[in-house]
Amino acid sequence: MSCMACCGGEARPAGHIDPKTFLANERTFISWLHMSVTLGSIATALVAIGQASAATLAAMQIMASGLLFTALTFCVHSMRMFNRRNKIIRRREDMTAFDDFWGPTTVGLLLTASWAAVFGLALVKLASNDYFHDSMKVWLTAQQS
Repeated sequence: MSCMACCGGEARPAGHIDPKTFLANERTFISWLHMSVTLGSIATALVAIGQASAATLAAMQIMASGLLFTALTFCVHSMRMFNRRNKIIRRREDMTAFDDFWGPTTVGLLLTASWAAVFGLALVKLASNDYFHDSMKVWLTAQQS
C-alpha cells in the first residue's frame, strides 16, 4: 500500500505504461499537423495563383488568409491536445479527460467556413466574368427557342 492510500489520497497504479498509448497520442498529433500543412500549402498556392491576375489578387489573399488562419488553429489545437494527453498518460490520470469534443468541432466549423468562403469568392469571380455572361446568354436563348 502506498503512502497516498494511507493518508486518504488516491493511489496511482504502479506498473508499466504501454508504449502503444504514447505512440497513438503522437500519431494523432502528426495526423493533425499533416492536415494543417496541407491547408497551409493550399493557402500558399492560392496566393501564387492570385498574383497571376491583378483582378483576383484581393479575393485570393482573403481566401488564403482564412485558410492560413485555419491551418494555424489546427497547429495550436493539436499541440495543446498532445501536451494535455501526454500529461494524462504520464500521470496515469483518469482517461475520461482524454476525450476532446469542442476542439475538433470548432476546428471543423472553422474549416467549413473557410471552404465556404473559398467557394463563395469563386462564384463571385465567376459571376463577374464577361465570358460567363456571354455563354449564359447563348445558353438561355438556345433554351427559349
